[in-house]
Formats: sequence, C-alpha cells, structure tokens
Amino acid sequence: MTVLPALAVLAFLTAAEEPKPAAPPDTTSPAAAPAAAGSGLDRLLAEADAAYEHRDEAGQLAILEARLEGAERDHPNDYAVLWRIARVYAWTSDDPAISDNEKSRLGKQGWDVAERAIAADPTKVEGWHYCAVNMGQYSLGIGILKALAQGIEGKFKDRLSHAEKIDPRFSGGAIPTAWGRFWYKLPWPKYDARKSEASLQEALHINPDNVRARVYLADLYEDEGHKDVALKQLEKAAAGEPGRYDAPEERRYQEVARKRLAHDDRR
Repeated sequence: MTVLPALAVLAFLTAAEEPKPAAPPDTTSPAAAPAAAGSGLDRLLAEADAAYEHRDEAGQLAILEARLEGAERDHPNDYAVLWRIARVYAWTSDDPAISDNEKSRLGKQGWDVAERAIAADPTKVEGWHYCAVNMGQYSLGIGILKALAQGIEGKFKDRLSHAEKIDPRFSGGAIPTAWGRFWYKLPWPKYDARKSEASLQEALHINPDNVRARVYLADLYEDEGHKDVALKQLEKAAAGEPGRYDAPEERRYQEVARKRLAHDDRR
C-alpha cells in the first residue's frame, strides 16, 4: 500500500516482533503502537478495522495505514487486505479539502488496488464497490468530460453493477448513493435527475440516517430549482449526533451540510 506523503509511516510492523514487558504503548502514534508479538493477519486486520472506525481522529489514519501496509507486505494477494486498502483510498480521495490532482492520484491508486481485490475474489462485494468508488474519485479529479473520453463510464457501471448484484444493501446504502451521484454528475444528455433522485431515495430507504445521500439530494434539488426542498435536506443532514452508522462519514458530510447552510441567504 502506498501511504499518503503527509502520513508516511517510518517503521513497519513485523509478525515476529517480541513482546516488551513495559507498559502499553501510546497508540496515537503508528511508530509507537506495534502489534502484539506473534500477531498474524487477523490481528493486523482487527487493529486496522478499529482504527478505521476513528479514522478522522488524530493519528488514527496513520495507524490504519501502518497496519494495512504491514499486512500487505506479508500477504500481498489477500482479498481481506486488498479491499481494506481500497477502502482507505476511497476515504482519503473523498476529502473535500484536497486538490483535484490529489483526488485523481489517490483515486487511481485505490482503483488499482481494488482491481487486485476483485482478481483475488470476484464473488464478494467489497472489491467491486470500492473499485467503482475510487474510479469515481479519479474521474472527478481529472474532470468528467476527460473521464468519459477515457471510457470510464462503462467501467464504473460494470463494477458498481457487480457490487449491486452481490449485496444491494452494502454499507448502509452506499451503492444506491453512488448511483445517485453518478447520474447527477454526468453531463447532458447523460445527466438524469429522475434516476439520481430514485437512487438516492433508495439509499435513504435502506438507511434513513445516510448523511451523504441527503447532501447529494440537496445538490440535485438545488440544481433542479427546488431550493426549499434542498434546504430541508441539508437541515436533516446536519441534524443528529454522529455514530448512528459511521461516525467519521457522518461528521464529514454534516460539516459539508453545515457550511452550505451557513452560506444560505434564505435562512
């Protein structure tokens, strides 16, 4: 796994590391939080998953990347490792604060890793889903028209359709949310407001707390001239305490909703 430059890990974990009798290490630093001695792949993945649940908190993303990098080094073709790495890229490439160049770079790396996951096990949903998501981030980074010229539309639809066939309710409505944004982001005449709305409403049927789906619906309604309806979706997105399904995801998109509400002159 290629670690983000700003979060590069200086030391790798080793499965054969001997335990130290000293007090438990400070787990806020990846270099100071080695896995327990004799830990195997299951331990590394468990620690990675624990860090993922707090990935927007200080130090946790670096710990997550360190664990997965150690796992990939020893198990380079393991499906469980590869889809988790692709998931990290999906998260980092979706950061609203990064540049388009960084979004495309991270999205392409995540796309490549997800393709490896699909090759390792094409029967499971995660590889297909995170392949489509990273492909989408890459496309947003380089620009939709350029992505269409590269033939990415068909590849995206293929990967996301495979994911949908395996588990349409995966990750609390993530798949119809992705479809909704896909139909919204396409330029005319491919743009389809009805399909976008239907997909996003399906995501909310699966998970009524889906903050991202509500923000995306607000974008759609705003562009379609339904400004008051868009405002209500943003208000719903901003309400509620994170932790109902994925706290970092909820916090990220609640922040997006609140920033838009703060600049709305109708309130």
